[in-house]
Amino acid sequence: MTTSAESQERVRPRLLSTTAPAAVVLIRIVVGAIFLSEGIQKFLFPAKLGPGRFATQTPLPDPAAWAYLDGAFEIGCGVLIILGLLTRLATIPMIIDMVGAEVFTKVPVLIHHGFWQYASDARAELSQFFGLVFLLIVGGGAWSLDALLTSRAARRR
Repeated sequence: MTTSAESQERVRPRLLSTTAPAAVVLIRIVVGAIFLSEGIQKFLFPAKLGPGRFATQTPLPDPAAWAYLDGAFEIGCGVLIILGLLTRLATIPMIIDMVGAEVFTKVPVLIHHGFWQYASDARAELSQFFGLVFLLIVGGGAWSLDALLTSRAARRR
C-alpha cells in the first residue's frame, strides 16, 4: 500500500515533467502575456472589457463577479504560464476560458454572419486555444520552472 507522500512524489513529476525543447518558452511568453494583459484590462477598463462586456455579451448571472473572477484567473494563470510553473495545470482553466469566449462571443458571429466572418473574428482566440492545448501536451519546456523543479527532485532521489 502506498502512502500519500509516495503517491504525491509519483504524481508531481508527471504533472511537471517535460521533454519539450527550450523554444517552448516562446509559446509560453506569447500565450501567458496575452492572458496576463487581458486579465489586467478587465480591471482597468471594466465598462469595455470587464463587467460591462460580460453584461452585454454573455447570459451569465452577476456579470461583474464572473468578469472579475475571469480576470483574476487570466492574471494568475498567465503568470504561471510565463514562468513555466505548473504549466499543464494552468492551461486547464484557460482552455475552459477560451471555450467560453468562443461560445459567448464568436459562435453568434458564425450563426449570424457566416464562416468567413467567424474565421476572421475568431483567429486570436483560436490561436490562444491551440497554444494552450500545445502547452497542455508538451508541458513548460526545458526553460521552465517545471523543468527546474523536476530535475531537482530527480537529483534528490
